[in-house]
Amino acid sequence: MVEKQKFNIIMISTYPPKECGIATYAKNLFLALNKVNPKVNISILAIDELKNKYSQEVKRIIEKEKINSYCEAANYINNSEANLVYIQHEFGIFGKHDGKLLIQLLKNLKVPIVMSLHTVPITKEAKRRKSRIELFKKFSKYCRKIILTTSLAKKTLIAEIGISKNRLKVIYHGTPQVKYITQNKIKDKLKLNNKKVLSSIGLINSSKGINLVVEALPDIIKEHKDVVYLIVGTIHPVKKKEVDEYLKKVTIRARELKVDRYIKRIDEYLTEKELISYFQVSDIYLTPYKGATQVSSGTLAYAIACGRCVVSTPYIYAQEMIGNNLRGFLVNFNDPKGIAKKINYILDHPNIQKEIEKKAYKFGQKTTWKKIAEQHLKIFKEVLKNK
Repeated sequence: MVEKQKFNIIMISTYPPKECGIATYAKNLFLALNKVNPKVNISILAIDELKNKYSQEVKRIIEKEKINSYCEAANYINNSEANLVYIQHEFGIFGKHDGKLLIQLLKNLKVPIVMSLHTVPITKEAKRRKSRIELFKKFSKYCRKIILTTSLAKKTLIAEIGISKNRLKVIYHGTPQVKYITQNKIKDKLKLNNKKVLSSIGLINSSKGINLVVEALPDIIKEHKDVVYLIVGTIHPVKKKEVDEYLKKVTIRARELKVDRYIKRIDEYLTEKELISYFQVSDIYLTPYKGATQVSSGTLAYAIACGRCVVSTPYIYAQEMIGNNLRGFLVNFNDPKGIAKKINYILDHPNIQKEIEKKAYKFGQKTTWKKIAEQHLKIFKEVLKNK
């Protein structure tokens, strides 16, 4: 347990009601930190380009594209009673190309900084890899500690920017504390009786590989006519036009393959409780992402925490979470036949499915928000001790 020491933290992040994964992460972590140590006073500075209505913990808005807003935020923090600043980083959250405006904030802060990097360009095909690594070099000059979501991301930063390993810490994506229940207990509630449920859940964009599952469905349905594929979540707000076009093509293709009646779209931004219900009802959770570079996935973490068998392409976070086929199965990129083959194998072997579910659930108990919050507080305490 982390000693209940009193100190003041300012967290900088996107934040609800903004609909984005980092905002949800920040809110869940805020609640967990308060629960683990009520003596810690946490305030939020929200990155925003709109005038959202925020809850009382949000003390200030940093206007995403206005350089003066970053300088003013630094002055606000320096004149506050903050002992530490904790920043959630994702390319696109902060202003200018790849969020370079963040440097205006970092260089003006006079309190210790801890930063979580939710995306690290590890593979050679990662978008703008060279320039983004250079950006991380600049960030690292100002940060006492950097938190990462995978061990491979840690190895990359050590090798690429020469940062010492004791300044880096791996903390997996947090998950709710969920009771393990069988799918049948919730299928009645969601009107999915007598169905084998496949699902992909979360904000939708073209990189999620939903089209690959559609291509795989004819081979799955040949053997399992009781299958339904749930596509749960709204379109990613930053990519609405692009994703609208993508989904139109997916819909047309589903009709061509005559599998559209096996697909159910839930086009809603759901509460966490509602999301968990869809994870729990799933026999197989699918993340057939198109690229190898993703180093964090909240939905994959949630699926494992709910004790669900996963079929995924081998992007970085999936490799680390699934392990050597312990908590699901990895399939090749862009391989609908491989997806179908693996899904059919799981559905044909319910005993293996249940064994994998138990292993997934056991692993998920290590990533509850409570345990993630304790790990963060341990880092914060260490930074303040060496201040």
